[in-house]
Amino acid sequence: MVCHRNKIFYLPLFLLAFSFSPFAILADGDTTPPSISNIQIASTTEDFAIVTWNTDEVSDSLINYGLDRNYGIARDPVFDKKTHTVTIPGLEPLTTYYFRVISSDTAGNQAVSGGFALTTKGAKNIPNIEKVKSPKEQALTEKIVSEVEKITSSQALSIVQSAVKSVGGQVDTPPTIMGVPDLKDIGYDYAVVRWVTDKESSTMITFASDEKYQTFAPDTFPYTYTQGDPNKFEMVHEIRIIGLTPATKYHLRVFSEDSIGLSSKSDDQVFTTKSLLPIINSVDIVKIEDTAATIAWNTTIPASGSIEYTNTETEEVKTQGSPEFATNHSVRIANLTFGTQYNAILKVENEAGDKVVSEPFSFVTIKDVAPPIIANVTNESTLYPTSDAKIQTIVNWNTDELSTCQFFYRQSLADTGDASSLLPEITSDVSHVQVVLEFLPSTVYKFWIECRDQTGNKARSEDFVLFTPDKEKSILDIIMENFSGTFGWVKNIGK
Repeated sequence: MVCHRNKIFYLPLFLLAFSFSPFAILADGDTTPPSISNIQIASTTEDFAIVTWNTDEVSDSLINYGLDRNYGIARDPVFDKKTHTVTIPGLEPLTTYYFRVISSDTAGNQAVSGGFALTTKGAKNIPNIEKVKSPKEQALTEKIVSEVEKITSSQALSIVQSAVKSVGGQVDTPPTIMGVPDLKDIGYDYAVVRWVTDKESSTMITFASDEKYQTFAPDTFPYTYTQGDPNKFEMVHEIRIIGLTPATKYHLRVFSEDSIGLSSKSDDQVFTTKSLLPIINSVDIVKIEDTAATIAWNTTIPASGSIEYTNTETEEVKTQGSPEFATNHSVRIANLTFGTQYNAILKVENEAGDKVVSEPFSFVTIKDVAPPIIANVTNESTLYPTSDAKIQTIVNWNTDELSTCQFFYRQSLADTGDASSLLPEITSDVSHVQVVLEFLPSTVYKFWIECRDQTGNKARSEDFVLFTPDKEKSILDIIMENFSGTFGWVKNIGK
């Protein structure tokens, strides 16, 4: 006899006496137990469950089961099957039972599975049960309601009511967020937020950029995005916010909700993502001179840049650069010592003040044999409405080192005839400007520039073309042109 929660099952005595079969005498030399596989909970209801499994040889079917791991027994004692199905009767609704399956072959060899668990279904549907978010508490609620409906004593119901009221006073409080949520890690496109609650609750966060946050009207929900898992209940919460914009200010608020829908939220917090760090690329020693050097490089984002250079003989350290934010950088270091090695590093800084330093490099000042580089050539012509229709053309250009330059030009695009020029510059400079007053209206000109640095290296620019403005027509000219278009004889006036 096996007793299970006020239910008594009568089993044959031979099942309780021995774990092997009385038919073992029929077998000859078999000492290998059957192999159990494919254990399945085929079906559960509120008061029974069906379990199936397979064996590799014909065996009987037995299940140990119970409310704990002190299993009871349900058995089909016939040794005639490899596919086994046993119904466990008389179970309680919404109750978890533990079980294992056992099969013995005709020689008495017994195989025992590992432990499993099953939960019976509820006896009836309970209104609003879906509002209980925790599956565990949902099953417990169904079980309690089912048991309470069996009570017929008013005194017993009063005791239950008093217990529910007492527990409800402790449970019916929202989770408490302990302290201030911790922004434990902030990157350029992510942030990790961690907080703790006094009881299990969901892990959720809302956030918005400061720009979006400020656009919301008062007394409205100012957060653009929500992230987290509303069905994950825990006391230690952590969320990694992704997809943020670098160097951007954000507002965030965490909130947690327990299984019965009570929630708490934190105060608004502000954080700023880190800026992207500039990457230094294409470092180039563009030009070495007797007492100067020009270094160029690029950065992946706008940044200010400078060169820190050290005279290896005197160990004197100097820095030169530009505070302007750009992606293309070029710095000319002057007043160096001829024939000297210099060690240098590049230092760049983004708009947030984050600094990056290049790998060190070296250069040696040598005799300047490189001509000046002529760049950024522009021109602008203006027509002055005087009687002789005067044209003024301003030409600008730069050189990468101190140079004296001369402006040359030729009317028409042909390379024939002598070129005209302005007087050469008297002083050396890197910024140059010339004013040309010799040009005629409505005329095409080709021009170029020749420069010489302080050591005599000479450079010639490419050829440029400019068109001077048309001469303005007088009122009489316009009237005569209109008449000429209408009356052909007008063109013969004066002949």
